[in-house]
Amino acid sequence: MKPQPPIAPRTERGVVLGVDVGGTKIAVGPVDRAGVRPAAPLVDPTQTEDAGSFLAGLEATLRRALEEFSPFGPRAIGLACAGTVDVGRGVVVASPNLPLVEVPVAGAVREALGIPVTLENDANAAVLGEAVAGAATGLRQVVMLTLGTGVGGGLLLDGRIYHGAHGAAGELGHMVVEKDGLRCHCGGRGCLEMYTSGPALARYGAARSGDSQQDPDGALRDLERRGALTGEAVGRLARRGHPGALAAVRELADWLAVGLVSITNAFDPEMIVVGGGVVGLGETLLAPARDQVRESAMAPGKDRVQIAAARLGNTAGMIGAALVAWEALGHGGA
Repeated sequence: MKPQPPIAPRTERGVVLGVDVGGTKIAVGPVDRAGVRPAAPLVDPTQTEDAGSFLAGLEATLRRALEEFSPFGPRAIGLACAGTVDVGRGVVVASPNLPLVEVPVAGAVREALGIPVTLENDANAAVLGEAVAGAATGLRQVVMLTLGTGVGGGLLLDGRIYHGAHGAAGELGHMVVEKDGLRCHCGGRGCLEMYTSGPALARYGAARSGDSQQDPDGALRDLERRGALTGEAVGRLARRGHPGALAAVRELADWLAVGLVSITNAFDPEMIVVGGGVVGLGETLLAPARDQVRESAMAPGKDRVQIAAARLGNTAGMIGAALVAWEALGHGGA
């Protein structure tokens, strides 16, 4: 099969509503064919009591968004949702933060609102957004790694999202990087997620709490005592030059490099985009990880792969979801 080019801007008028469905909030915004957002998103809390309340809340939010963004002429809705997604059926098979098991979300929204609807995994949507309008604009071979409370991933291969045989490809956070390592939330051991997430950074900071050299001002110890020693708090200290926090970031960078080396060797991508809250550490995190990739990955990938911070932030999933819907419209349906 001849490789397909990545989605590129066309001349369709109107917008698609991109929807990022998270465990705590739903963000909806208009997105044009080039991935441009002509207005700020509407944000509502996610209803997570059960599947019924979730769908009712999602429908209410989307009705409000359709009305608010009606001057832009919404043509379809693109949903991005965390978890395992069966794109063909429009079904959320399972989700870590939502009460959804085998729920036909796309069909339910389509029936309620009478508008074309697509459904995609949030990390897959994010890598597409970054490839069309973000850090990887114009590239065809892109891997995205998102570092937050957990670690997610998305694959853009030959310009197309790669779903795998059963729709579950891209679970890069669950690559095993240490045999018999820490128990992961997925039930396995030694997953990358346990070593490169926000909670992992907090753990590395706690290990240095109270050390006279690494925590000379007791900042880490004080945070730990108050129950406030989070990855975000360690990151703030690192940006201020705190020695223990910087050492914690370097430890996380070492583990991140293990994952990046494996990704480089397995996929030979043009770029690995690193996103999520932890990447707010910027080059303090990425520079040492990048150096280790140059030393340890196989040629030619180690010399050519770009490792860059995501540019779209928390709008990547929304933009990517809309682009998936635009593509479906271009093929005659959504």
